[in-house]
Amino acid sequence: MDNKIMQKWLNAGNVTLSQVLVENYAKIGMDEQEFVIIIQLHSFLEKGIYFPSMEEIAERTTLSTEKAFRIIQALVNKRFISIKQVNEGEQVFTESYTLDPLLEKLMIFFENMYQEQNVVFQEIEQMSLYSQFEQEFGRPLSPMEAEMLSAWIDQDFNSPELIREALKEAVLSQKLSFRYMDRILLNWNRKNIKTPEQARAASAAFHEQVASNAPDKSNVTRVRKSENSIPLYDWLDKRKG
Repeated sequence: MDNKIMQKWLNAGNVTLSQVLVENYAKIGMDEQEFVIIIQLHSFLEKGIYFPSMEEIAERTTLSTEKAFRIIQALVNKRFISIKQVNEGEQVFTESYTLDPLLEKLMIFFENMYQEQNVVFQEIEQMSLYSQFEQEFGRPLSPMEAEMLSAWIDQDFNSPELIREALKEAVLSQKLSFRYMDRILLNWNRKNIKTPEQARAASAAFHEQVASNAPDKSNVTRVRKSENSIPLYDWLDKRKG
């Protein structure tokens, strides 16, 4: 290609569009013809032409001038675009198209889409958590247990990952009960333990401390314990008082 032609091509510039708009224009109530007009207005604005005529807009498309005018009106009525007055000084005002309303709509749409996806993800995560609890308990959860599990997430704002760590701690301690896990979570919350990594570190540190404080079997007489006693850390006793 001739270098001069290539230079003109490069000087013409590019039109950059948001992927959110390209992928979702139909979902926000825009049809294909309106989308094409939006692209053309965006192109004009980037070239510094802030209020192109209907003829200039229609010339870039297969639409008639009258049809382009009706589409512009529809875009204004749908609040995808607006026309603002620009003060040029000395009481001289000019008109300009602005795509700000469209950007606001896209922001709201994107936020809602993200929130919906987040809700779906949380529901899937919670179902997975329920299944894990039922697997460990070997039975379906009772209505009261299911309510307590939901409260740990919705009211106490514990993450599913942190709740899983509490479940692991209860299994390790052979005290698989919701009351025991509730005390574990309460203890962690009071210590500002929020992540699974922090919970694992706190549990490991405590079990190591318990092991180091255990009496030497060769130097002391062991006290016979009942079959149901468990020589592991009792979170319930720790939280008393």
